[in-house]
Amino acid sequence: MRRLGVLAAMVLMVAACGGDSATDVSPGHPWTEQEVTIPFGEDELFGVLAFPPGEGPHSAIVLVDGAASTTTRVRAGAASAAFIGFSRAMVRDGYAVLRYDPPGVGRSTGEYPIEIIDDRVAESMAALHHLQTHPDVRTDNVGLWGVSQGSWIIAKAAADYPDDVSFIISVSGAGISVADQQVWGVETQTRAAGLTEQDVAKAGLLARLLIDWQLIDPIYREPTAQIASTVGSGPWSDLSKIVYSSGDSTSPRSIEGVIAILDVVQDEPWTDALYLTELYLPRLRSATPDDIVAMRQSLDLSLRTDPKDYMIDVRCPVLALFGEDDIVQPTETSAALFEEYLTAAGNSDFEIIVMPSVGHDIDWTTPGYNEAVSRWLEEHE
Repeated sequence: MRRLGVLAAMVLMVAACGGDSATDVSPGHPWTEQEVTIPFGEDELFGVLAFPPGEGPHSAIVLVDGAASTTTRVRAGAASAAFIGFSRAMVRDGYAVLRYDPPGVGRSTGEYPIEIIDDRVAESMAALHHLQTHPDVRTDNVGLWGVSQGSWIIAKAAADYPDDVSFIISVSGAGISVADQQVWGVETQTRAAGLTEQDVAKAGLLARLLIDWQLIDPIYREPTAQIASTVGSGPWSDLSKIVYSSGDSTSPRSIEGVIAILDVVQDEPWTDALYLTELYLPRLRSATPDDIVAMRQSLDLSLRTDPKDYMIDVRCPVLALFGEDDIVQPTETSAALFEEYLTAAGNSDFEIIVMPSVGHDIDWTTPGYNEAVSRWLEEHE
């Protein structure tokens, strides 16, 4: 079944998990929860697995979070109120639901990593493979739910592991590349803040320059030159020289130059959506040139990640929900690209829902969300 629609706004290894502890943490509610330990390379990820009432085995879902918080600079974990809410909403639909702490967060071991798409795919699949060892989980019906950045993760996992990922549920995902989504989000959020088109152009220019500085081979040289010609000279002119003309944009001198430029503009209203104070400057001030080189080698692949390269291999059932008023990713474009790529994959079982009067932050309290997910999960039980 292929269905597209607009939703009306209303409405570890522990053998057989023998080392996991089961605790009914919610008396009077229709679920029980287990603490689980998931092996992930040299690390162990802590998770909480919620079960519906009744005998198993149950179909199951792994929750995959979005990007790091701009406040904490780490991703959400098992204690996240949002994840608890999502978990308890879907466990009511008869599914076992796993939420977990990323490496170095909460009770998981290891160090918090740079967010690399392929690494996050491996992490989410470690969680899914752990679920498949549980005696109360159906090995033939374990899926992934992902929000925002997590949407890229679950779609790539479904393409890379077609025999393991039974279905995916994407919430507020982007159909465009990581780099293009960052630029689009910066420009759209700046415009939504009521700033002038000149300020929007400056924000987009700086966003493209910062992305190109993180790439081994820049992708926005021509657009940045065009935009610079319309906004005139400014701090971005010096940044452009470092990115495109310095010959060594990761030397100590170049890094100092980038920091100095960002220091100048960090308090400008048009840089708010770039998170210079929260993300870029703290990381740059603590990084060595070797750190920058290593980071660029890792981030280059992630920033170039584009759903068109893997969604055409996603053949499992897909539910994709978007907010019509999203200013982080382009809903109309993304929904159309999801349809295009999944159709090209020969996938006849996908549903795309655009929720009116809803932004990027869709959760279990969003009118119509639970109803749509519950209906779809029941159809795919």
